[in-house]
Amino acid sequence: MKNIWIINQHISSPDIEGDGYRHSYIAKHLKKEEKFNILLITSSFCHAPFRHNKFKGLYKYVNKDVKTLILKGNKYKTSHGKWRIVSWLIFSMNLFIVPLISRKKVPKPDIIMLSSLPLLPVLNIVIFKKLFYPKAKFVFEVRDLWPLSALELGNYSEKNIFIRFLGYLERLGYSKADKLISVLPRADKHFKQVLGHQNFDFKWVTNGYELPSDKEEIVIEDIFKEKISEDTFNIGYAGTIVIANPLDTVINVISKLKEQNINLYILGGGPEKERLLKLSENYDNVHFLDRVPKQYVKLFLSKMDVLFMGKGTKDTKIYKFGTSQLKTFDYFYAKKPIIQALGSNENPVTYSKSGYVVPPEDEESLKERILYFKSLSEEERLQYGERGYKYLIENCTYDKISESFGEIFEDL
Repeated sequence: MKNIWIINQHISSPDIEGDGYRHSYIAKHLKKEEKFNILLITSSFCHAPFRHNKFKGLYKYVNKDVKTLILKGNKYKTSHGKWRIVSWLIFSMNLFIVPLISRKKVPKPDIIMLSSLPLLPVLNIVIFKKLFYPKAKFVFEVRDLWPLSALELGNYSEKNIFIRFLGYLERLGYSKADKLISVLPRADKHFKQVLGHQNFDFKWVTNGYELPSDKEEIVIEDIFKEKISEDTFNIGYAGTIVIANPLDTVINVISKLKEQNINLYILGGGPEKERLLKLSENYDNVHFLDRVPKQYVKLFLSKMDVLFMGKGTKDTKIYKFGTSQLKTFDYFYAKKPIIQALGSNENPVTYSKSGYVVPPEDEESLKERILYFKSLSEEERLQYGERGYKYLIENCTYDKISESFGEIFEDL
């Protein structure tokens, strides 16, 4: 049996009073095979999804469904503030106590998998391999392309000393990894640009979806009955309202389609919500709904005719390597057609033929696709939704994704 550490500062699971999360699902499914002994290593605080584990001491070991080591971390208010960066440093420093903990709780690893962000633990793993675990294999899972994301979305300069340090950590991680994994379909193109060669072992493993159990499928109260019109053609967005997921264009387009009996419903919260509320204050057919518990999101999606999501602007280059947005799979499960504003065709919507990708900030293309779906019958729209659902079941459930990780771990 192989001992595997999975390190990510933002891991969450019901075992540690959080929501289900990619790595907790992977560990749960791989546990069934009895080939791998998996330990999740995370921080006591996570901003998204929110989790705050309080305890005395530097760490807490949780041995429930999925073994988890929680390292003491600091709480911060915003994902863009300096205290989040401080949290990276604290997490990396506390990682150095892990080799000193009892082997009964923390077995000697055969494989160490680091999932970014943050990047600082790359240094921990390089040191661990030199001092403690020279035979351990290093798997680097890249979920966000940093520092490229900071340059594009945060308007940082390439000359910024912190950005240059992150660039060093990125190159170090890519060059030292025995296996590179990414949720981005064509991240290998980025790796090649950074390293200047393609002498690396890469595998794309999409983000995923945990199919609900029968218990989760119970009928719930319709909290949207008075809030969502049943007499209009409804476009829906469900998710965090942030700069990276811009909604300005779809709001502007829908505001001009009032006479077409088309409404836009935006479900969720985030730092961009107040600004968009002001932008939409004179638009009667644009509606904002507050964040709701997860089980109600499915109910919301079921009331929509078409679902929308966007990523980046027309000038954003980072998404040319593809996307694998988590909301995509919620949308697939709802069996609804999807319109995605994105500067790349490397994404599950294109692969599944469940909808259309339009250029970001292109009002005419977006309007054309909205009116196209409105012109279809409900049965014709369902065909798009069924293709997305089929793609989800065949490729994106955590059953399927865990099989991919199992193969990777066995090969190493």
